[in-house]
Amino acid sequence: MPPQNFPPPGPYGPGGRPPLPPMPPQGYPFGGPPGHLPPRSRSQPPPGGPDDFDSPPTSPVESNPIAITGPTVISAQMKCKVFLKQQHAQWKSLGAAKLKLFKQESPVVVKQLVVEADTKSKELLISTIVLTDGVERVGRTGVAIELSDKGVRTGIVYMLQLRNEAAATGLFNDLLAGSDRTGGRH
Repeated sequence: MPPQNFPPPGPYGPGGRPPLPPMPPQGYPFGGPPGHLPPRSRSQPPPGGPDDFDSPPTSPVESNPIAITGPTVISAQMKCKVFLKQQHAQWKSLGAAKLKLFKQESPVVVKQLVVEADTKSKELLISTIVLTDGVERVGRTGVAIELSDKGVRTGIVYMLQLRNEAAATGLFNDLLAGSDRTGGRH
């Protein structure tokens, strides 16, 4: 066998490679068992690209902004408590209020929800055109409403807590009447 010529030892010792980094105290590179990867933040794109996030599609943008322009009818009027959504399942109380649901049926069904503080000042808390995809039930006595701006959902969500389940069901059904979501709990 002919003699082999090996390169002289480098600055890192025989083989010329740097030493491996030390393992974390748990013994696994990412703190979990083999195959476990570190948690990925929602702001980082997923491995397959930005379309791999589990999120619903955006609401369609209306080409003609929705507005009440003709005669209206008050289809619901009641007292409630108002809460502003801060985080998932975390609500900030804004106090007692009175709500009115205005409805216009010509030429298309348009509903406007107006909520005023139940105080001497009667401060306006909510005034929004109701989009049917921005209405949800919350528990037995709550109805969540996502505000809209010119037919586009804003991401701002309020919960209206009503006196009893029957009132919540009635308001929810009034908000969805005439839409493809009419009837039942969604």
